[in-house]
Amino acid sequence: MKRLRGVRAQLLLFIVLPLILSTIALGSVFAHERSMRRLVGERDLRAVRVAAAALSSAGGFQEGQHLEKVLAPLQSNPAIQVMLVDARQRIVYSTEPELVGQLGTQPGVVEALDGLSGLLYSAEPGDDQELVIAYAPITDQTAGAQQAEWALVVAEPWGEALSPWLRASLLGPLILLPAIALALSALWWAMQRVIRPLQRLDTQVAALSEGDLKAMQVPIGGIQEIQELQHAIAHMAVQLQVYQARMRSYLGVVTAAQEDERKRLARELHDQTIQDLIALRQRVQMARRKIEKDPAGTEARLAELQSMLETTMEEVRRFSRALRPMYLEEAGLVAALQALARDARQEGLQVSFQIEGKAQRLAPEIELALYRIIQAALQNTIRHSRASKVSLSIEYAQGVTIRVRDDGIGFVVPQRLSDLAEAGHYGLMGMQERAQLVAALFSVTSQPGDGTEIDVRWLPADSDHRIET
Repeated sequence: MKRLRGVRAQLLLFIVLPLILSTIALGSVFAHERSMRRLVGERDLRAVRVAAAALSSAGGFQEGQHLEKVLAPLQSNPAIQVMLVDARQRIVYSTEPELVGQLGTQPGVVEALDGLSGLLYSAEPGDDQELVIAYAPITDQTAGAQQAEWALVVAEPWGEALSPWLRASLLGPLILLPAIALALSALWWAMQRVIRPLQRLDTQVAALSEGDLKAMQVPIGGIQEIQELQHAIAHMAVQLQVYQARMRSYLGVVTAAQEDERKRLARELHDQTIQDLIALRQRVQMARRKIEKDPAGTEARLAELQSMLETTMEEVRRFSRALRPMYLEEAGLVAALQALARDARQEGLQVSFQIEGKAQRLAPEIELALYRIIQAALQNTIRHSRASKVSLSIEYAQGVTIRVRDDGIGFVVPQRLSDLAEAGHYGLMGMQERAQLVAALFSVTSQPGDGTEIDVRWLPADSDHRIET
């Protein structure tokens, strides 16, 4: 059924097919006419031969009563013309008495006088009906003559042999002529208003696919539906331009954020971790000298060194978790989210964590995307929401649903998530992009003064993404 919905299929169904049927109907009319023409001719030829044989066996046409009796079957139709022509080509009998005595020049006379019989088809000038002419020779068999002494010729408009009803039925298919003209007009209209505009639209779409966003601005004409289709595609091209501009802005912000994060990590490593390591090295050197001079105070020095080592190790672990979530790879999504909750508590937030359902391992790319979304949500909460309490929950039921809810200042959420970039919410835009990469549902609910809630839900398309634990 889908194949019948295309323009070409509909043109074939509603235009080309009627043309074919009309051609077949008209062809059948012409074939029928030829068959009737042949049948009338064969009938007249048989009748002429029978009459000629009867006259030849009777010795010509000396007996007028016998002549009328023999020729009577040939005159069933007033339109039939019957004539007898003698050897001098003089008409000696005719259904048109005024022709008697005149020179018989009709087709078939010469052939009959030569002893031949047959059929001829002739149309008189100015006459719209074709004549079927049957001829046969007549000999005087009573005298033993072999040469034809007379010619019997019958001319009949073969169309007159058809009944009026049959002739009317033959004109029936001619009614299709207006239909053919209408179909041809529709075909021409379809070419001008449908096919060619669609071809131009196809060219514009091809140019659009190659990056020429201005190609759709050239009008293509055609029917209203095609023009509306062009306008819709042109609108899509404009939206694509806007989306590309937003993506460029977003990528610029993301790149800048990455550079800022690298600077922050480098600064913290330099200002804190490296300084701690330098101080640790100095403490080691001092401890070595102290051991030689004051062995009793060595224990306190070593305890101080151990505390510094533990602090430095914790800082390194924090950097490591931020760059690469080891908990996620080793223990799964739940453990990684619990680690994020602990880190948020260290920032002064009251974080509650809740899990519902049986925990399941998902494909690594799914878990990583969900982890990064929640990580970004908590970072936004810490930096922008001014919240004091955060609830983090994960639910395993036909997939996985993760929800982050805070009691912060909230904000006005754009009507469309695609407008996040224009509103400057690049963090939310990044969360949305990550959700789209794994076909997850992402939503943001917030009101000024009423906090913010972020939901992300991933539903497995098949069982390949779920690993039972």
